[in-house]
Amino acid sequence: MSKRKHNNRTHKKGRLLPFIIFHRWIGLSSLLLLILVSITGILLNHTEEFSLDEQYINNNWLQKWYGIKMPEQQKIIKLDNDHFAQIGKQIYFNQLRIAEDNAPLRGVYKTNDFNVIILRDSLYLLTFDGDLIEKINSENGLPTPISHAGFSDSKNKQIILEIKKKLYTTKDNFISWSEAKTEIISPLILGKPDNDVKENYRNAYLGNELSLERVILDLHSGRLFGSLGIYLMDFAAIILIMLGLSGTWIWSRRFRKKY
Repeated sequence: MSKRKHNNRTHKKGRLLPFIIFHRWIGLSSLLLLILVSITGILLNHTEEFSLDEQYINNNWLQKWYGIKMPEQQKIIKLDNDHFAQIGKQIYFNQLRIAEDNAPLRGVYKTNDFNVIILRDSLYLLTFDGDLIEKINSENGLPTPISHAGFSDSKNKQIILEIKKKLYTTKDNFISWSEAKTEIISPLILGKPDNDVKENYRNAYLGNELSLERVILDLHSGRLFGSLGIYLMDFAAIILIMLGLSGTWIWSRRFRKKY
């Protein structure tokens, strides 16, 4: 090989070297981001298989980061040995989440057959184990909005509801309602929970607000780290494009030299 040809090839290789170094370093610098995007993307593609939307993260740091805190609307009631609660819009029976309802909790009581949770606009009938039997509202003939609930007297446990300063009662298990023939409501006999029960409900609420799917999705998009994280993921996407373009350019240069 002549010295002139050798110098020519060395010169061409020297011209290509900066692009090879550039390609290599941008690949290395974005490796962690690309691995993160790839892994989270795979997980999100199998959300149902992994039940990501049904798993929740009970971590104080993450809850504070997302701004998750106890809502202002909190009411916990003790009736016999059971506890009923409304935390935010979540309705609970012995820390078991029953339903979502924003209407304020008015009270609870027990019949011979089931528990009754009374809200401003509806009644929830539960088995003694906490299974939801039925939700009754205005569509089922329930008069609303309910401002107070109680009994006709301390001995007769016939439920009385106060709606717009009028009293209503039912004699056929909530199928129909009529004005009550009384002007007095005996209050529901309800107890207050102790501090341990309050803490248990706090954990029950906060521990079911932040799903694993949401955290993985925010990791994938970069939103977990705020606006900076979004731009970081945008940067990773741009780098990926640059890797493809620079790799193709380097390959094409070598291909033309070979042929």
